[in-house]
Parts: sequence; C-alpha cells; structure tokens
Amino acid sequence: MTEGTKRLSEKENSIQEFTVLFWNGHLFAESKTIPIGLISTEVLDYPEDKLLELRRHLNSLLQLMQTKLFHPGIKKDLVLVTAVQHKLNEVLDFIFDLPLFRHLNMDKPMARSVLSTAFEKYPEEFQKIITQGTPEYTIFMEYLLKLVSIPDELISFKAYTASLLDMYFERLKQRSKESYAVGIYDFFSNTQMLNMIAASLPPSPFQAYRQTCNAMIEFTTMPHPERKKEYIIAERMVFHHLGEFLHVDFFRGLMHGHSPRRCRNCRQFFLLTEGYNSMYCNRIAPGETEKTCQKVGAHRTAMENQKYKSPERKLYDEVYNRLKTRHHRKKLSDDEWNKAVALAWEYKEKAEKGDLQFHEMEEIYMKM
Repeated sequence: MTEGTKRLSEKENSIQEFTVLFWNGHLFAESKTIPIGLISTEVLDYPEDKLLELRRHLNSLLQLMQTKLFHPGIKKDLVLVTAVQHKLNEVLDFIFDLPLFRHLNMDKPMARSVLSTAFEKYPEEFQKIITQGTPEYTIFMEYLLKLVSIPDELISFKAYTASLLDMYFERLKQRSKESYAVGIYDFFSNTQMLNMIAASLPPSPFQAYRQTCNAMIEFTTMPHPERKKEYIIAERMVFHHLGEFLHVDFFRGLMHGHSPRRCRNCRQFFLLTEGYNSMYCNRIAPGETEKTCQKVGAHRTAMENQKYKSPERKLYDEVYNRLKTRHHRKKLSDDEWNKAVALAWEYKEKAEKGDLQFHEMEEIYMKM
C-alpha cells in the first residue's frame, strides 16, 4: 500500500467525523464486515424511550454547563468539573453504545476524561474552553451541538423510515430492487404524508429526510474480506452526522435488494436480503423458549391456509399423508405410490366439481 492509501484507511474516528468503507453489499467498520442495511435495521428497533432518556441526560448536562461551568461569576473547582464530566459521561455511555458507533474504534477514554484532564493538567486551555469568544469555546460548543443532534436524528430517521416500510413496502407484490424503487417514488410523492410525519417530530429536526445527501467520497484499496492475498477497491465515505450515515446505509441497502421489514409476529424489524421474501424473523418468538418467529409464523400460515381448504381438499390431504407414510415405510413401491396419489387427486377433483358425492369420496378413500 502507498502511504496515501494507508492514511485513508487508518484515519481516526470520532463522534464529529467517522469513516465507513462500502463494497459489494457490505460495509466495513474497523475490522467488522456488516451487511449493508443492517445498522439501519438496528436503529429502527432501538427503543424510543432510550432516545428520550438520552435527550433528558443532554438537557441536564447543558443546564449544568450553562448555569455553572460557563458562568463567569462561579469559581471553577475540581468538584464542579468532575460533576460536569460525570454528566457528560452519562451522555457518552448512550452514544458510544448506539448502532454503528459501538463498532467504531474511537478514543473513548479521552472523551470520558477530557474536561477533568484539561482542568488538572492544562488550566490555560481549560479556561479558553469555557470562555465565550475563543476558538476553543467554539470547537467545544460544536461538539456539544453534535451530541444534542443525535437523538433527534435517530427519532427522525425512525419515524420516516418506519412509515415508508409499513405503509408503502408492505403493499408491494414483490421484494426486489425494482419494487423498492416504486415504493420510494410513491412515498416521496405523497407530500401530505411527509408533512404529517414532519409535524410529529421535534421542531426543526437536524437531519432532514430527503433523497439527497451530502457526503465526502474517496476510494481506497483494502484486503479482500475473504481472500486475504487479494486486494479490492472500496468506497470510503466520511460522515459528520449519524443521520447522514443512516441515510446512505438504508438507500444503498435498497439498491442491493436489502430492506428492513417488520416481523409479523414480534413486530420488530429484521433485515430482508436480496432473494428472500420472509414475513418473519429468526428471533426467539415472544412467549417461546426455543421456537423462532419464523417457525411460529410457518405454523400460523399453515393453520390459516387450512381454514380456507375445501372439505374435499382436507380429506385428500389426510389420504395423501397416509399414503406418504406407507411409501416411506416401503409398504408401497414408487410406482404404486405415484398411481395411488394420482388416483386420489382425480377423485378429489371430481368431488369438488360435483361429479362425485362427498360420502362416495370417503368410501373410496377408505378402501385406498
């Protein structure tokens, strides 16, 4: 690798600026390979109450800073600075555990001690941080504003994307890249719907939901994720907001045929990848200890289908299963099995058309 490429690949991540590599339907966060669209799916399932709790911690932090840390008439001592750092760390504990951020390698110890360390070891720099009008104060305020924007970005993304998926994608006849394009077009064409969602969100959400996104794109080489002796060219994107990343992750996922979908059993979202059209996830189903939503859903579908079967079809299924058991136990040869199943189906068809009475069908089946 050249030094330039190495620099691009190893640039340090932070809340203010972080880097993700994209290639062939996957994204690479540090050494982790993640299907594109999976982080967006995790955000859709992220509890709303935790985002509201994060916002409360942020409000408490800002109030303490405004009334004491930034107040010129209040003496700054280690007790006060430690209290502010503790409040900041409560916020950071939430943010560092968010989808994507939990995968990125950031200097978390430094963030969790930045104010305490500056106060004790670099008092002049600390004074500049809390003095309005200095470059250090401006940088620190931008950092705080970035933290404040995160819960609103996620709440906004969840509101718009869940509405798109539930109201527009669920009515699609197929699950494919082409079908998703139709759903996206219909969603963004419904300005009344978009306005209703916007009205339900916090005032002036920081991250608007639209079809355009500002991003810095670079290209870099990296080892092939499976064949280590080979190299690939990956797309490296630099983001300054988590909302910007989610926008790219979600829409790029759709381009690859990946889409979040709400499980019809547990109601949580799961990532539906290209080529699949399942309505149920593989989590353990609510109230179960081993059965997944997929298994519970399959049983439910079978029961629902059974309700709409004709009496003739239900009787045929019973005979079919009986013949299948005899064939499996070698009591019927392959030829006898094929002829018996074909004959049973023929009698079922006649009975459904009215050419054969149901009781006559039962008597014939009993002899088979």
